[in-house]
Amino acid sequence: MAYPPREDAAGLMRRHVASFLTWRGLHHRFPTQDAQLVATELFTNAVRHARHHGHPITVVLGPREDALRIEVHDPDPTPPVPRLNPDPEATSGHGLLLVASLARRWGTTPAPDGGKTVFAEIPPLP
Repeated sequence: MAYPPREDAAGLMRRHVASFLTWRGLHHRFPTQDAQLVATELFTNAVRHARHHGHPITVVLGPREDALRIEVHDPDPTPPVPRLNPDPEATSGHGLLLVASLARRWGTTPAPDGGKTVFAEIPPLP
């Protein structure tokens, strides 16, 4: 799904993530709240930090045998950089560390249009 590059679109995107997992019957295999949180962090980073120039930000969910892959595509080729020592009192700056703690792996790949895709793979429920 493509979303406007605005922080207020994050709530709609979160609901779409939950609806997709339920519709596909994946809510029994993958933790819905973890998927929503990771998708929200990646989306919000794209809104706040990518040079999107008003272009939509796309979120894709791809179920695999061993993980739920969440991909967020934006038109800016600059990869995200986690803050290794964020201020513990700060209300922001912890997003990628949170993604890293919930995902089996995460990273960035260049997109054919010159942008990037930031992905995270959520492990299945035990």
